[in-house]
Amino acid sequence: MLTKRLICASLTLSVLAPLVAAAAGAFTPVALDSQPQRATEPEPDANYVFGLLDRNSDSRIDGDEARASAPLVKYFGDIDTDSDGKISRTEWVAYFQHQDPRT
Repeated sequence: MLTKRLICASLTLSVLAPLVAAAAGAFTPVALDSQPQRATEPEPDANYVFGLLDRNSDSRIDGDEARASAPLVKYFGDIDTDSDGKISRTEWVAYFQHQDPRT
């Protein structure tokens, strides 16, 4: 079972990978996999990831924007606590702040 921390990291990767690939001109997963991840790297910031996913900058992530990230589609209903079909920044941050650091 994925923890909320892992979900946030997965969302970050699913958003950043295409952006990096576009900037680099080609995506080479082998090169990325061959580099060991350092334990000292900071965790992705929830607000930063929200900003990446909110492509139209309306301070909400709607269904179209969510489809850019498979993990977000899976957990959209859990994060959208008021069930209005959009994730507000408040809902987003609240979801990731209430994680159990031991999991």
